[in-house]
Amino acid sequence: MQATFVAGLQQAMGALAAAGQPDGSPPIAMPQFNQPLPAIEFDSAKLQTLQQRYIEDASALWNQSVQPSTDTAVSSDRRFSAEAWNANPVSKFSASAYLLNAQALMGLAEAVEGDAKTRARVRFAVEQWMAATAPSNFLALNAEAQQKAIASKGESIGKSIQNLLHDMQQGHVSMTDESVFEVGKNVATTEGAVVFENEFFQLLEYKPLTAKVYEKPFLLVPPCINKFYILDLQPENSLIRYAASQGHRTFVVSWRNPRRVHGA
Repeated sequence: MQATFVAGLQQAMGALAAAGQPDGSPPIAMPQFNQPLPAIEFDSAKLQTLQQRYIEDASALWNQSVQPSTDTAVSSDRRFSAEAWNANPVSKFSASAYLLNAQALMGLAEAVEGDAKTRARVRFAVEQWMAATAPSNFLALNAEAQQKAIASKGESIGKSIQNLLHDMQQGHVSMTDESVFEVGKNVATTEGAVVFENEFFQLLEYKPLTAKVYEKPFLLVPPCINKFYILDLQPENSLIRYAASQGHRTFVVSWRNPRRVHGA
């Protein structure tokens, strides 16, 4: 169990380090991951408890699969909350087995002995690996997607293929219909201008909405993985507009998309 965990962890970290960005550009330099992991050791008491619990839970899951019942839901996990998962024995078993393995692997990650950085690297890699391998990500195992495909007479699959081709052509994955957004109307609605920029970010200053402003400026720094305009979508839910309307001289950092050359 330990050997399998360590081998899988090394594979997961290698995949994370080698993966390119969604727009097809080279991967972000991640020195945390492209260095080999130190030797991993486990807390023996935690490991023994985990192994015993896993055997018990796996046996219980197998017994349930032999005598399936629709009275017991798969899980409160929202990925498997649809009734289709509970109605399809194969999908129900695959989801339950996945959750059992995910619980065991996260338990192993918590049982790793080492410094805080190593433990954080292990937890991160395990979380990403488990999220990527969820049965909900695969049509052959996703009962909800299969049910939708049947109900729509294959239309849902056709639309999915269209979305895939569109994303491949534009070079990045769309999380929503980007055509419905219009700058100044339902995204980036507050008037502002770039007052400073360097190779890492642009600094935006927004036009005051009051006759007087506070002496001390108000600076908003979004996470690097977000764009500044999530704080300024529409007037009624814009944090930037609200700050400006309260008399703050508002500045916001707009991060650039990092490349390998920007890595530490």
